[in-house]
Amino acid sequence: MKHHCLILSILISLMAASAQAGPENVNWPGDYKSTFIHYFSGDRTANEKQIIRIYANDTAIAGVKADGKLPFGSVLVAELYAVQLDGKEQPVISSLGRKIAKEMSAIVVMQRGQGFDSGYPDHLTTGDWEFAVFNPAGQKLDKDITQCRTCHHPLVDKEFVFSYEHL
Repeated sequence: MKHHCLILSILISLMAASAQAGPENVNWPGDYKSTFIHYFSGDRTANEKQIIRIYANDTAIAGVKADGKLPFGSVLVAELYAVQLDGKEQPVISSLGRKIAKEMSAIVVMQRGQGFDSGYPDHLTTGDWEFAVFNPAGQKLDKDITQCRTCHHPLVDKEFVFSYEHL
């Protein structure tokens, strides 16, 4: 009987850990364009053929204003746009010196929640931020978010967010 209880306890612990980690914890933020604050637009650092437009919910904005921290419940939404390319497959630059958006290709949502790092190895922890990728219609895509976690992992002093100074 003790053996069965131990196995059951281990299984429950594993299920709880897997329920805490992963993109399934990230929800589509619905009408983010009208309820979140647009705080940054610019070239994307991870892909020279994209521009990014980023929004933050009230929880994130209030946290930064209060103590510089992004508390649990913070949500950031990043619209990714493909840019116009020239005949050499290089971004077209406008007379303003900016890349020109072509169409929205994806939306990445970062959501911070207690325990969201559990189950990930140390080199993929991001201060309890989780990531998910959606298409422009709001349907979650089955994307590997390892690259998101790898890039954001070193940003400890910026709350794991590239655009932190703009908040």
